[in-house]
Amino acid sequence: MPDLSLNESPIKVLTSIDINIPQQLHQEPVLAKLIGNYHLVVNFQAAILDRKATGGGWFNLNLEGHPQNIETALTYLQELGVEVFDRGSVPLVFANID
Repeated sequence: MPDLSLNESPIKVLTSIDINIPQQLHQEPVLAKLIGNYHLVVNFQAAILDRKATGGGWFNLNLEGHPQNIETALTYLQELGVEVFDRGSVPLVFANID
């Protein structure tokens, strides 16, 4: 696994994505791994998940983090079999708080 330590650069991006998590992954901590393993801030914009878990779960998410961490996290999702629809990214510039 690549080194996912927090980047020294103050540049981060905000990426908006829609994802469909298939039923067979409903018991997997998919979203928790985006936060813990890839050092991302995940903000739910909308979500649809069948209470009986008979279908996929749709999530509209904003991901905030360093560009390489977001790219690696999106690859992780796709390798899991999660459908990912990228709605675009915008750069965020902060004072160096890392």
